[in-house]
Parts: sequence; C-alpha cells; structure tokens
Amino acid sequence: MKAFNKITLVIMLISMLVLSACNGDAGNGSAEEKKYEIAGILMQSDVEWFKQIQLGMEKAAKDYDVSLKIGNSNLDLAEESNLIDTYSSQGMDAIVMSAIDSSSSTQAIKRAMEKNVTVINYNTNVTKDVMQYFVGIDNFELGAQAGRILVDYVNEHLNGEAKLGMVTLSMFEVGKDRERGFLSEVEKAPGIEIVSKQDANGPENGMSVAETMIQANPDMNVMWAANGGTTMGVVQGIISKGLQDQIKFFGTDMDVQTGNALLDSSNPYQAVSTQDPEKIGYQSVEAAVKVLKGEEVESEIIVDLDVFTKEDTEKVQQYVEKYSNI
Repeated sequence: MKAFNKITLVIMLISMLVLSACNGDAGNGSAEEKKYEIAGILMQSDVEWFKQIQLGMEKAAKDYDVSLKIGNSNLDLAEESNLIDTYSSQGMDAIVMSAIDSSSSTQAIKRAMEKNVTVINYNTNVTKDVMQYFVGIDNFELGAQAGRILVDYVNEHLNGEAKLGMVTLSMFEVGKDRERGFLSEVEKAPGIEIVSKQDANGPENGMSVAETMIQANPDMNVMWAANGGTTMGVVQGIISKGLQDQIKFFGTDMDVQTGNALLDSSNPYQAVSTQDPEKIGYQSVEAAVKVLKGEEVESEIIVDLDVFTKEDTEKVQQYVEKYSNI
C-alpha cells in the first residue's frame, strides 16, 4: 500500500510539472504581441522635406516597436503603383504614403485595401471614397498664419502701409488654400495694397517671376511666396535687383537654406510660416499602429504649424544644427 501511494505521488508530481511547463509556454505566447510591418512611401527621398518625414517615421517605428520599410516613388505614378502592389503582396500590415495624384493613385490604393492593408495618407489627399485616414496640415491656416505675420510686420515697421507682391501656386489645390488663407488676413489691413500677383513653382521660376514683378512695380516693399520650392528663388530675385533693404520677404515652409537666410542680417527673408514634416511622419506611423491595434483614430489628423522669424535666432539656429546633416 505504501509503495502504491509513493507511485501515485510521483505520478501526481510529474503531472503537475508538465502542466506547469505547458501553462508557462502558453503565458509566454499570449504575452507576445504581433510585430506589425509598415511600409512608408516618400515622393522624393532626396528632398529635405521628405528626409524629415522619414526621420519622423523612423522615430515612431522605434517608439512603437514596429518594422518599417521605406520606399521612394520619385514622383512616378508607375513606381508608386508598383511599390503599393509589392508591399501588399509582401503582407505589409499598413502603408503610409503621400499620394502623387488625388485620383490616379487610387487604383493601387484600392488594391491594397482589398488585401486588408491599412492605408494612411499623409501630406496629400486622395478621393474621399478611397481615403481612410489623413495626416497633414490645414493649408488655409498655413497661409493665414503668414498673413498675420506680414500684417504685424507692416504695422510695426512700415507704419501700417505697404505695396505687396504675391507669388502664388494656384495650379495646385493646396496653393489655392494657402492663398485664400493669406488674403483672409491681409485684406483686413487697409494700408496694404496688392500691386502684383503671379504664379511660380520652383527656384528658377520664382526668381524670374520676382524680377518681373519688381521691374513692373518699383515701389513694392513686401513680398510673399506660397511654397517652399519657390521662396529662395524669389529671395534671389530681390537680391539680384539690389533691393534687399527695400523689399522684405515672407515665405512658406522651413528648410536649412531658409534658416541660414534668416540668420543673415543682410538677407531680406524675415519670417516663414511652416509645417513640421518630422511630426507629420511620426504621427502617420503612430496612426497606422493605433488602427492596427483596433484603437480609435480620427479620420483626419491635423498637425500643428510652426513659425520661424529673423528675431528668434536661437530657435532658427537650433533648427539648422538639427537638420544640416540629414
């Protein structure tokens, strides 16, 4: 009887050890969460703005412990479509992208969604029937912010009166929004007269347009440009005419070149109304992770704007030092 009891006890102990080991394995398995795989698509990987987008994406991927793969469409719709299809076939959980075209980009996005891939659009919109989530800025407010800065400068330094030249971007919807926002503030100032308004896109075009506007309006003393690709061209146009002391410039979208212009006391660049691409990149990946985890996410996430001025040299210097080597 004692022998039987000993055998029974041994069997019970072995059973308990086996169950304990099984439970331990099960516990570890349930504790391990799926490591999500996210693909980020840039429009132009060699452009400073998108380099900052990538920095933000990479920081979010590290903070949220997800796998991140970066691709570059290089403003090519065929390449963008190929990247989306490739990432979908590879089983990516989400694609974070700035669509090249609001309508032409949608077919590839639809194919991804049909494979249960979450798509987060940042910076640019696509048609509403396709777009699930958007992360970006309010372009009307970006223009309005610039308008307020310019009006304040005119009131403080030019006795409330100015002849204004506007370098616009009406060929794009974002440019129209920025222009409307800018005018919503400038038109409140009775002493500011708009003497010229022309479209430009890119530094060379911006410089040419600025020189033409200056030639036709010799009394012009303030200028504004609606996009970052054009601003430094306009500044060079002012300098080429030797009017950097007469014409003060206000721009859109910060970069290192703009930062150096703001730090140069002889440069006509006074202030820039800007978005924060690093934050946009971060919040885009963050939104993708939250959607994948089943958390509630707003369909439109508006990222805060920023301002850099000639007076705040410390802030400008910090920016230049941070992004000079990306």
